Amino acid sequence: MQLVTKKTPDDTAADWFVRLNSGDVSESTRLEHEAWLAEDNRNRERFEAVEAGMRDLAPIDDWMRTEVNRLNARVMARRARRTKGLIGVAGAAAAVAAVTLWVTMNPAGFYATERAEQREISLDDGSRIHLNSASSVAVRYSSEERTIKLSSGEGVFDVSRDEQRPFVVAARDAEVVAIGTQFRVRLTRDDVTVTVLEGAVAVFNRPGSGPVSATGSVRSDSEPTLLYANDQITVRNGVMTAVESVNASVATAWREGKLIYDATPLRQVVAEMSRYTPIELAVADGVPDHPITGLIQIRSPDAMLRFISNAVPVTPVRASKERIVLHAVPPVPQ
Repeated sequence: MQLVTKKTPDDTAADWFVRLNSGDVSESTRLEHEAWLAEDNRNRERFEAVEAGMRDLAPIDDWMRTEVNRLNARVMARRARRTKGLIGVAGAAAAVAAVTLWVTMNPAGFYATERAEQREISLDDGSRIHLNSASSVAVRYSSEERTIKLSSGEGVFDVSRDEQRPFVVAARDAEVVAIGTQFRVRLTRDDVTVTVLEGAVAVFNRPGSGPVSATGSVRSDSEPTLLYANDQITVRNGVMTAVESVNASVATAWREGKLIYDATPLRQVVAEMSRYTPIELAVADGVPDHPITGLIQIRSPDAMLRFISNAVPVTPVRASKERIVLHAVPPVPQ
């Protein structure tokens, strides 16, 4: 009896990558590919994740392979050398072989959450990813390295120690390298923010993104920056801010269904709250950006809105089925 294995959506995305990079591609094949992308929004995300994986499949530079595999994070910081960049993947034949390896090593490598959804992912090596709402990652494991591509949103990575295989999280202009630790990576419109909960990680500009000049407290380094517990750094267009000390448990309180704020502007709070509701939350023009301090439970949209209404003089008004706008409360007549 022949065993038939059903293809996963990730397998299909990888198949399309191979077909489109195999040399002669007919117009009908391209039209079929466009139709497949249009079938489901996730198909485009899966395909882009495979494409990103192909760009990253070239081996990690010599410094990372030798230093991260042999040394702990503190020694790595002392002996860090400038990275040499990645060697590009050459030719369609190499790409076909690489994508086959990617699928073989990681047949279910794409994970995503919708708005107001969180997910915990257990990986084969015992590591875990706590994926926040509206987030997506692509996972690729091989015998030499463990690579996670964060494409959107935010994740907390609880890394199982493996000195022979560094754990690398790539997000836009930043790469975070760890052996055994726990840290958060968050993508916003312009920034990649890395926060360490336990252990230590090395953060550096992604190979290929050249250094950008900066002034003041902001610097641009090609050498990695080491972070320890409760350290945080932000990378924007290859530029790293100075390391700041934060309460990492506050930054990741969403894992326990909480958001904690200390004199945070109203619009920033509401934008964050909106990630955890099925409808959009917004603040009306003209409402002052009141500072918000306190703990918000994110399990109930009604409870979140009540908290804000009690904290500052605003009232929620349903503008449509999908949108609630916070308006200023008129002053009480004297």
